[in-house]
Amino acid sequence: MQLRIWPPAWLTLMAALAFVTDRLLPGLRLPESPFYLTGPILWVPALWIFWHAVRKFRQAHTPTHPFTRPRAFVVRGPYRQTRNPMYVVALMVMTGWCAVLGNPATLPFVWVLKKVLYRFVICGEEKLLEELFGEIYRDYCQKVPRWI
Repeated sequence: MQLRIWPPAWLTLMAALAFVTDRLLPGLRLPESPFYLTGPILWVPALWIFWHAVRKFRQAHTPTHPFTRPRAFVVRGPYRQTRNPMYVVALMVMTGWCAVLGNPATLPFVWVLKKVLYRFVICGEEKLLEELFGEIYRDYCQKVPRWI
């Protein structure tokens, strides 16, 4: 049985763990610098990518929830550059959060989030998409990277 936890819940959990880590290890925080602005700088394009990805799903009349059977195979918009733009957005948001916290001890949570999303969400999605769309999906996987 596959563990099914909604991707935003994973992001929230990792962000909370990063926050707790920052509070437990305040001595590792970087001194005040423009580095803290990296967070909002990452969040702006992340929101833009997310909006476009969701829009493409809605235009195709297919659900965005990862545990719902898709009704269409979306390959337009941000899906031309990466097979997982919504998860790239999650990593951008998490990286931005770590930058705002300013504590290098929080950065491993970006890696953990990527691994968790891959293991508990993406693997299942890819299997289902291959079952539903077959050769078209396999060709797409050959041309478009999972991550950018």
